[in-house]
Amino acid sequence: MITVLCANAGVDKTYEVANFAVGGYYHPSAASTTAGGKGINVARVLRALGQPHLLTGFAGGNNGRFIARDLIDDGIRADFVSIAEESRVTINIIDRTQRTQTRVDEVGPLVTPTELQRLRDAWRKHLQRSTLAVIAGSAPRGVTLEIYAGLVEVAASANVPVIVDAHDELLARAVAARPTVISPNLAELQRLVGRQLSVPDGVLRAGTDLLDEGISVVLVTLGARGAICLTRSKGVWWGKPPSIERVSSVGSGDAFVAGFAAASLLRRSIAERLRLAVACGAANAETFGAGNVAAARVQELAAQVTLERIGGDGDEPGGDEQ
Repeated sequence: MITVLCANAGVDKTYEVANFAVGGYYHPSAASTTAGGKGINVARVLRALGQPHLLTGFAGGNNGRFIARDLIDDGIRADFVSIAEESRVTINIIDRTQRTQTRVDEVGPLVTPTELQRLRDAWRKHLQRSTLAVIAGSAPRGVTLEIYAGLVEVAASANVPVIVDAHDELLARAVAARPTVISPNLAELQRLVGRQLSVPDGVLRAGTDLLDEGISVVLVTLGARGAICLTRSKGVWWGKPPSIERVSSVGSGDAFVAGFAAASLLRRSIAERLRLAVACGAANAETFGAGNVAAARVQELAAQVTLERIGGDGDEPGGDEQ
């Protein structure tokens, strides 16, 4: 089973508006309201791929109740910690005509120390039945910047590999705790190392430094250019997606993480984990909304992903890297 943490779950409202501009008045051509948050998107893709999972995090108020109902309707197993304050709302506006996305993201609820301890307890409990864990997304107010580092340490003590997909100080402090895998996008990696990075050379140098700090796998997503996977013992790979009709990139990084986690659970080779991850990201980019991938389409795209070995030793079937 894969335990997924979504500390800052919310309600995602997505609208499709042609020729969107500030100050206008619009009737969306399409709209959706779903449970949202990076961890929820990860769990949604894991469910589509048929992989066992359990989602945890914070949820509160009427929005929290909506989140719980929506996850049940989607067949996603969840055990959220109930909090007193209202879970956040995020608004996404997709304009296919101008190929733009506009996002308005509430900061999230204030979590109390008691609620935070309940989450730590739930995390520790669920790890007892887990083969792999994922920490994805932002954190609400009231938690320390060391929260993910602490949860990584709990996972390490339980001998459960953990993938971290976070940004800024949450990521920087989690890296210090040496998670098994980190998955920043290019902009997040640049902020983490404090400099602009060329592709691929700058990414390779920064990723190698992170491997030297004790990370086993560094995954750097590059949008339409795919992703680079650096490992300590299985080589360095660049996975490039096929050409697709892109609708929205919202949630594509989360789908990527879910694909890598699913393939890790199946103990695929590092290269094949990257292949499935890139395919999941591309499948998500073709759809309206986040995490709405179809397993059959993912497999079609996986067969078209190009894998280029760009450094390191050769890969082997199976894998020690999680």
